[in-house]
Amino acid sequence: MQKPYKSFKLSLSRSLKHLLVCAFLLFSLPLQANEQVRLGIQLEPPSLDPTRTAAASAGEITWCNIFEGLTVVNGEGLLKPRLAKEWSLSEDGLTYTFKLHKGVMFHDGTDFNAQVAAFSLQRILNAENQNPQRKWFEQVASITAEDDYTLIIHLYRPDSMLPFALSLPAAVMVHPESAANNGERPVGTGPYLLDHWDKGNAVTLERNPDYWGKQPVLDSASFIFMKTSVGTENALAEGLVDGLLSVTRVGNRFVIRPDYRMNARKLQSKMILAINNAKPPFNDLQVRRALSHAIDRKRVSQLYGAQFQPDLIGSHFPPSHPAYVDLVDRYPYNPEKARILLAEGGVSEGKPVRLTIPPTDYGRYGGLIIAEDLERVGFKVELEQVDWPTWLDKVFTQKDYELTLIMHVEPMDLNIYARDNYYFNYDNQDFKQIWEQVLNARNNDDLNRLLGDAQRKITEDAVNVFLFMRPEQNLMDKRLAGIWNKTPIPSFVLEDVHWTKAR
Repeated sequence: MQKPYKSFKLSLSRSLKHLLVCAFLLFSLPLQANEQVRLGIQLEPPSLDPTRTAAASAGEITWCNIFEGLTVVNGEGLLKPRLAKEWSLSEDGLTYTFKLHKGVMFHDGTDFNAQVAAFSLQRILNAENQNPQRKWFEQVASITAEDDYTLIIHLYRPDSMLPFALSLPAAVMVHPESAANNGERPVGTGPYLLDHWDKGNAVTLERNPDYWGKQPVLDSASFIFMKTSVGTENALAEGLVDGLLSVTRVGNRFVIRPDYRMNARKLQSKMILAINNAKPPFNDLQVRRALSHAIDRKRVSQLYGAQFQPDLIGSHFPPSHPAYVDLVDRYPYNPEKARILLAEGGVSEGKPVRLTIPPTDYGRYGGLIIAEDLERVGFKVELEQVDWPTWLDKVFTQKDYELTLIMHVEPMDLNIYARDNYYFNYDNQDFKQIWEQVLNARNNDDLNRLLGDAQRKITEDAVNVFLFMRPEQNLMDKRLAGIWNKTPIPSFVLEDVHWTKAR
């Protein structure tokens, strides 16, 4: 039985350990160095189980490496089958049928089949498991295994977005015998398995020799946690890492180095100035529209540095998606127009407003720019800086805020505007009807048209001030190829990564 992880309890003397290290350095062939990759990642996840934590870094390390889903948004940004061979939808839109691959095993030798798939999805529906993407599966009525390799999902109402939801890191397949321990010792079906997790330092994966699909090229990969910007730049300078994930700030000396290159990632992280639509005076449409005219999007977007050129947005939707509608010019930067709208909304000069800022670089720097723009049109801004637990409790849960600068990192999350009691306090029946039509769409043309209608609606209602897409890029050794840059899922998928030249 293939073990899911290794234990290195060696009883060697110190001198013997040194001898082995020297032998490795002396006799390792150059080719061996090209069978591994070392990647710097900003945040260490609290758990390696993406079905139990909202930390994006868990999926960044494990998605399509350790764990796999029934579907996948691949390196070209296309939704495709993964552990499922194919799927079909009934004419009434209420039943999905998934045909699964045969011969798939978990890293511990247990079989993957329709019963295991049903367990994985039922686990998502169980509120006690606190799956971070459970909202995507609210329309699921039942999940059954028709036979060992046929999975049936019945819905309460049509949901055209379900195949996409099944591609998310929170929807990966897990086995009943190992699921409880996946946070520390993840066991999946993917092309890589956990070698070891050196907490505080790195997670190392090794190639799964029994993988059911195409064998990857790399033998191993290490995700090394970069705790400070100084440490990150030192690691690059000393050649201790081969690349960095999700670069938003790095010294120009690395950007211009000929041995590195920046690879743009087609992630869907949207920077917004979120508005509490139930809190006066922001329950007034004219006042919310004034905010959109008051903020200089381009200036705010430059907080990451001149080397980045983020896409500006006019709604809560990524420009990379075929359904994108360009609404940036709906509210051009115009402080005088903002002042007129504020006066029409009864907002007087010097009106106090509380701007809540999370503990991030974009919060610290972007918050100052936002505050300056707001004061230019007559507000008196109180900057409230909070830590993440406070933001999650006070803003996201209790909705005790007026304005907050925040990054929404989830892909395809336009559905949040149809949720009851979401922290924006936007409760609009017209939008909910549009979203019902989105879920009922039967083809891509209808789906994209309706997604366009949804974008226009929240822009016309000025629900939030939509700013820009975070300029996420990987800084990589230029000899590395096969990187998935077009998937919207925060991840670093290893299966196609290879070295084009020896190091």
